[in-house]
Amino acid sequence: MTCLKCFLLSKYSAIKFNFFKNVKRNTSSKVKPINVGKKRYSDTILLPKTKFPLHITPKNRSENDTMLFETCRFSSLYQWQRENINGPKFVLHDGPPYANGLPHMGHAVNKVLKDVTLRHKLLQGFRVHYVPGWDCHGLPIELKAVQQVMRSDTSMSAVQIRHTAREFARKAIAAQREVFRSWGVLADWDDCYFTFDKQYMKNQLHQFFNMYERGLIFRDRKPVFWSPSSRTALAEAELEYVPSHRSRAVVARLRLTRVPDPARGCTAGPAYALVWTTTPWTLPLNQAVCYAPAARYTLVSLDDSGDTYVVAQDLAAELGRQLGATVEVLTTFEGSCLKDCSYYHPLDERALPFLPGEHVTTDKGTGLVHCAPGHGPDDFLVALKHNIAVECRVDEDGCYTDEVHHALRGLPVLTAGTEAALEVLSHDILHEEEFVHSYPYDWRTKQPVIWRASQQWFVHTDRIKHAAMEELGGVQVHPKHGTAAASARSLASQLERRPYWCISRQRVWGTPIPVFYHRSDGRPLLSRSLIEHLCQLMDTHGPDFWWTLSTEQLVTADWLEEQGVSVDDVEKGQDILDIWFDSGLSWSWVLGGGKVADLYLEGLDQFTGWFQSSLMTSVALQGRAPYRAVFVHGFAVDESGRKMSKSLGNVVDPQEIMRGGKDPKKQPAFGVDVLRWWVACHATQHASIPVGQGVLRNSADHVQKLRGVLRFLLGAAHDMAAAGDGEEQFFVLDRYLLHTLHELHSEVVAMYDNYQYNSVCTSLVNYVTNEVSNLYCSLCKDRLYCELKDDPRRRACQTVLVHILEVLTHCMAPVLPHLAEEVYLHHPQCPEGRSLFRSGRLELPDNWSDPGVARAMEVGLGVRRQVNKLVPGNTWEVAATIRASGEVFETLKTFQPEGGASTDSQLTELLQVSEARLLEDGGGGETRAEVSPSEGKLCERCRRHTSPEEGRPCRRCEKVLRALGAAAR
Repeated sequence: MTCLKCFLLSKYSAIKFNFFKNVKRNTSSKVKPINVGKKRYSDTILLPKTKFPLHITPKNRSENDTMLFETCRFSSLYQWQRENINGPKFVLHDGPPYANGLPHMGHAVNKVLKDVTLRHKLLQGFRVHYVPGWDCHGLPIELKAVQQVMRSDTSMSAVQIRHTAREFARKAIAAQREVFRSWGVLADWDDCYFTFDKQYMKNQLHQFFNMYERGLIFRDRKPVFWSPSSRTALAEAELEYVPSHRSRAVVARLRLTRVPDPARGCTAGPAYALVWTTTPWTLPLNQAVCYAPAARYTLVSLDDSGDTYVVAQDLAAELGRQLGATVEVLTTFEGSCLKDCSYYHPLDERALPFLPGEHVTTDKGTGLVHCAPGHGPDDFLVALKHNIAVECRVDEDGCYTDEVHHALRGLPVLTAGTEAALEVLSHDILHEEEFVHSYPYDWRTKQPVIWRASQQWFVHTDRIKHAAMEELGGVQVHPKHGTAAASARSLASQLERRPYWCISRQRVWGTPIPVFYHRSDGRPLLSRSLIEHLCQLMDTHGPDFWWTLSTEQLVTADWLEEQGVSVDDVEKGQDILDIWFDSGLSWSWVLGGGKVADLYLEGLDQFTGWFQSSLMTSVALQGRAPYRAVFVHGFAVDESGRKMSKSLGNVVDPQEIMRGGKDPKKQPAFGVDVLRWWVACHATQHASIPVGQGVLRNSADHVQKLRGVLRFLLGAAHDMAAAGDGEEQFFVLDRYLLHTLHELHSEVVAMYDNYQYNSVCTSLVNYVTNEVSNLYCSLCKDRLYCELKDDPRRRACQTVLVHILEVLTHCMAPVLPHLAEEVYLHHPQCPEGRSLFRSGRLELPDNWSDPGVARAMEVGLGVRRQVNKLVPGNTWEVAATIRASGEVFETLKTFQPEGGASTDSQLTELLQVSEARLLEDGGGGETRAEVSPSEGKLCERCRRHTSPEEGRPCRRCEKVLRALGAAAR
């Protein structure tokens, strides 16, 4: 063989050689042909033709999105499928977002993921059910509404607050709904649900009574999270834990009135119990000291002071270091020895008990825990067990009441009250330090909360939590690994530990708790007949009836007689229902009794919120979980991983992503499909979802790559009436692409079914890049451009390209519905007005799956790689000799059955060479590829070196030109 490099150097100038050397290997179809003879044959080349635009400029993206939304009838699709699809039902129940602001990135993540899910199900033949909703009650809306209208020197009545909050919520709903629809979200936008709607509220009153009647709702005095800044009780889901909270932690002493028996001979002076607390404001409210019966305690002296102290044995040395004192151990004993001991209250002479406590540990502090039953859940449970009165000496503003020491009265316990408490207790405070730890804050006001006992309404979770945990075990959680799975396990453990759920709030913007109280003894008065009457009043007087009507108007004579009271004996309650109870009952209104949603899809935080409240109410009322599966996603952060906040200036507006910002260069308009692609790519992978110009541009590049390939596919099919139109002669390459399409479609459907949307995006980009663009489109262009229009080999190629177009469009459609419908608008085989989402389920023939063809292509592509290593430039300039034996030789014969040499075989197309010689190697060695300069001349029409003489078309092109000439005549 003549050295190919020497041949090229001798044949071409240095400039042309450098040109060929720098051309990408395997992309000879992209090499622009030399202009010689270009015009002469240009009219005979069948180039792709389509009006489908390659690019949509940022300036026109919003306009293009709107055009597609209207032209492709996005707004009527939901109702259409409800009327025309007879397949199985798929129910996605919408967790209601708060109606208290403009749409943000969290909304975008949530609504797009829901829409991807629904559109996939629709394309799989399901009849989808999705009714959007809004959570309209609660403090966030009440505060924002009131702040907008109230001046510092005025106040608002309950009815005025409710009217203002309602109007605020309505405006927020209108703004959010318009944006959600613009994202292409498939939903019943004309029949949404709202928690402030009177029909919804009536259902809630009925369900409240149903649970009350079953003994699952009760009223009691218990410690709950209380927000002094909001003046209301809070649920766990309404808290945010601040890890950098600074408390004043103290070691305090409490003088013993009776020492444990083992220590009786060891105390010459006063003996004390040492307690450690991070809430010193509760020390004046102390009612007991708790110990761990199984732990060992010790009596110690400090610096020969004469005083002695009881402390956990494991913590004595650490206490000495903390106090800077020398610790002498006098005796040790079991914790159970403290059973009959007592001590003096720190501010009076009351003798108080030592009590065993399961919550006491010896890993920090002193191993003894002071107990204030009105201000802690563990303390409360100890008090219940030992019949200790639960006293609350803190009012709704978080200030000490008049029932405490005179120096503390009226002071806020978290600030000045703490200072005053430490002052009056200073003679018994041995040590004080700043303690940094995680502490609950009111998530709305961003102020710390306290535990405070008050009369509240509770759900008796002890009676339903075990059934709820059992139901939760049958619920599928997606993603199946990572944070989602851990959060699901955490939900189960939360349910196990949760003794009750406080569902009353001391506000006015919400659903009233439909209860009257007896004035003399405070007992609640309610019945089913009362609920029915109140619902009638709501129909007549509207949802504010509880506040606009007097007690006399709210009750009936029959009900008063039923309860055995007069109207003067009763007063109406002032509490409203917790908004988590509001939204937690949404399944009963939207789905109806007995029905279960196939999916709940919300953020990770809803494991402590809506997922939990929905589960508890559903188990209480219908004995089962309201969902078969939950799918959770993370939260948007900036590209540095920081939480978005206005103070940091890193908030990203989803509308700016779609429409562009003030500076088009820095904030270009990406359009709705890029927003959706970003969500699908990132939201199902991690708890934190980065968003910024970098990741958005990357998403835009992916969408543009898809767009470019789709445009080529549309153009290639421009002269083909239908897939399979005319005679076809499929190559191995063609059948291989159908095989990979079958695999892709199966994999992508499975990924969608398992909510692995990031994997869908990755698979589509990889497939388009490798199998479609770099392989098939690159190899088949000669067939597509240069054969006769109706040549069976070209028709086979076109048929495959149309199938690629169809499969790709269906696979990407749930994520990129606008682009998918735009493809259908330009599809030469689609009648005008046809919609992809109205076209039915895509079924691929089983015979497309052909592992044998895949193995053959693997052999062929291995030879192709050998040839590409040998050729620095345009492979069409060379002839390739392939020497093979055995099974490999037989496999390669499927590409060139005639063996020997050929200029027009499947093997020449696969290798992109002008001539292929396939020789059997009798020696049985490895497959070898050799290259030499092609003996043929350049064909100025097809740009291959297969012409018998200079300036003359190759035989194939001559045949085509004769046929075209005859046709023209």
